[in-house]
Amino acid sequence: FGTETSPLWESPKNVGVHVLSEARQWVQQLAPAGGCNLLKALKHILTMKELNSLVIIIRNCPDQSLEILADYAQQCMLGRKLLVHAVTYDCGSPAATVKNLAEVVSGRYHCYSSTGEVGDTIPCFLSKPPKHEGPLIIQTPHFLARTSTDWLKTNGLKAKKLNLYQVLAPNAFSPVEEFVPILQKTVSSTLHEKAMMQFEWHDGTVKNIHVDLPILYKYQKLLAKMVRIYEKRINWLSVASRRIWGSVCEKRVVILVDISVPNSTCIIHIQHSLRLLLEEQMLNKDCFNIIAFGSHIVPWQLELVPSQPESLQKAWRWVLRLQCSGSRNFMSALRRAVEVDFKEKDKHKSQGIYLLTTGIPDQETHTISAYVAEACRGFDLQLHVCLFSVMEDADSCGIIPARYATPTETVIAFKEIVQAANGRFHWFGEAGIFESDDITVIVSEMEKAKNYSQKYFLLGAVYRSYPKTVCIRKHVPSVRLPKKEEICSSKEWLTKYSIKKLKLELPRLMFGPSCTHQKKIVESLHKEVSAKYCTIFPSVEINGVVRHLQVQSKEMEIYIEQMEKVLLRYLQRIQWLLSGSRRFFGTILEANVCVLIDTSGSMDPYLPHIMKELTSLIWEQLRKNEIRFNLLRFAENIESWREHLVEATDKTCHDAVQWVSKFHAHGNTCILMALQKALTFQGVEALYILTDGKPDTSCNLILKEIERLRKQRDIKIHTISFSCVDREANEFLKKLASQTGGRYHCNFGDMDGQLAAHRMLTEGFDDEDDPVFPYFEGDDLRKLTEEVAKARGFLKQAKSLR
Repeated sequence: FGTETSPLWESPKNVGVHVLSEARQWVQQLAPAGGCNLLKALKHILTMKELNSLVIIIRNCPDQSLEILADYAQQCMLGRKLLVHAVTYDCGSPAATVKNLAEVVSGRYHCYSSTGEVGDTIPCFLSKPPKHEGPLIIQTPHFLARTSTDWLKTNGLKAKKLNLYQVLAPNAFSPVEEFVPILQKTVSSTLHEKAMMQFEWHDGTVKNIHVDLPILYKYQKLLAKMVRIYEKRINWLSVASRRIWGSVCEKRVVILVDISVPNSTCIIHIQHSLRLLLEEQMLNKDCFNIIAFGSHIVPWQLELVPSQPESLQKAWRWVLRLQCSGSRNFMSALRRAVEVDFKEKDKHKSQGIYLLTTGIPDQETHTISAYVAEACRGFDLQLHVCLFSVMEDADSCGIIPARYATPTETVIAFKEIVQAANGRFHWFGEAGIFESDDITVIVSEMEKAKNYSQKYFLLGAVYRSYPKTVCIRKHVPSVRLPKKEEICSSKEWLTKYSIKKLKLELPRLMFGPSCTHQKKIVESLHKEVSAKYCTIFPSVEINGVVRHLQVQSKEMEIYIEQMEKVLLRYLQRIQWLLSGSRRFFGTILEANVCVLIDTSGSMDPYLPHIMKELTSLIWEQLRKNEIRFNLLRFAENIESWREHLVEATDKTCHDAVQWVSKFHAHGNTCILMALQKALTFQGVEALYILTDGKPDTSCNLILKEIERLRKQRDIKIHTISFSCVDREANEFLKKLASQTGGRYHCNFGDMDGQLAAHRMLTEGFDDEDDPVFPYFEGDDLRKLTEEVAKARGFLKQAKSLR
């Protein structure tokens, strides 16, 4: 483009040898002419709806101002996924205009000169800088350090009154219903053509909305402005010392530094990280201390000291002398900080502990979590974790840590510790930041702004093409799914997050009563004629019935995006159910339970495996969730671990594991006696019974006896089938669980299920028939995999309709 535009083709073409050759010849024939009418070029190109990428190459300053170009580009790109690349070549003044245009439309900017590229470069992260051992260059912070959660209290969408429903509220009205005496019935008000339109409110009700397009566009611009502010906040959090430590907000600070032997190869990185922190974020603190730890703890000072330039320089000279030794005795360093540096924590506010480490501590996660929860409860004291992931090839000396964990397991452990201490988690490496609580909160607010923008865009699009008759078709809802797993049955979980509950059933969204294909006999023509709207809407055959689609292509894209999001969450739930002790025992739901274990002779080959899984159950579910419990084993006779339910403490769990380790298999399967004994325990809410076969007594007799006993106390019985191929025995366990309101669990097919879930997460959902889950007989997994199959069916149908 110059003053006029000159397209190579009227629409994009698929890449091929001949197409590229034709494009090359066209480029070689280009000649300069006229001005730089960028607006006219944008008007021509943005009419092509199928574009998803746009490259603008420019040297001279555009004829139009930035405001005109930005306003037009924003209006045309609302609701579209179009990535803009702006490139300038050997230019001065146009660079600022084009760069600002790229920022406004959330695109990318690149500047190229004949002497070389001048785009932004990313330096090697944490490389050893020059003058590493020189004195600190201390900076005075000119900003108020705040967590992103606190920052959003004054800069979030709700604080700025940019919540979608806050904006719509002044022009939103509830539908009116009045009783009409002459008709003898209640009649609802109707909407007069373009005066209003219907919109689903956040509480599920339907409101009549008056759409004001100028306000609509102004709101979109304000949302875009807030998104740019959030992006600047993320960029600010991703540079300098904040890239390593996050934002250090407290006034009284203790820094815990991991100098264990595995960190020998990255001690320079650790020292450099401390240098950046001391230079940039510590001068405005009241007091601080540094504690290095390996197997032994090495405090810089005996207690907190005032944060002054002299003390910061002394601390840096001390840091340069640190040598790596021992393992990661994090618990000792933590106790030293809490019990010495913060011994008067009840008298002060704004106190924080910052841990810089590269791996999992020597102590168990639940032990540390319990300690920090107790130490921080009721005080203004938080523990924040900064996890530094060293590259795999960095540990060339082959040092093996005292306690090994994969990066994923390490992250999960530290997240649990941080949650117990009401702190923040920050995970970074040489490639940059992998995860940060501060950044995650901002990204969540940006996603909310994007969701509001899409809804408002659809509101405006529907308004512009408002039909003369009211369309009752539903819009595609934006789903919100929990990130944290809830301890509940799949039946209960799906009452909140099933496809039906999320209102994502495809027929409900795509085919309303007005979608029916109708033919009527016209007497003058003596034949059937289709309805007048048949030529307007595309038709499709569903289950042998011709229906008309009333859906915009953008809505179909949104539906596919939302359905893939739901499927991803379902698969994560399935993986959670197939992990740890839940794979073997299912999920323990109640707060007071008794676990019954079959130790009859047929269990002899499997007893070591069962004892191992039972140990995992005791620590992973009973101890972690503080469930009162008892254990009971049964064969030809029964033996209970205790005569009553006990609290799940470290001591009781150790005792329970010792008792389990003495199991030996012998005799018959006396289920009835075991159930009768377990039902006598005071306060028990549910029984979990593990067995591998039929009971010695009549199944019908057991069912009748249990029904009689449950009339006195309503107790659920959850049954667990282990390595049982007897169909009749499994049917008995299913009936026992169903009759008592419990769940039936069977771990058959768990490995195939894990593989299928992994393949779906890595390969996507394009093929409905591959991979498929095995048939799970257990209630929890069966219900969830059935919902996955339903979702995949709707997704396949939506893609075919598109």
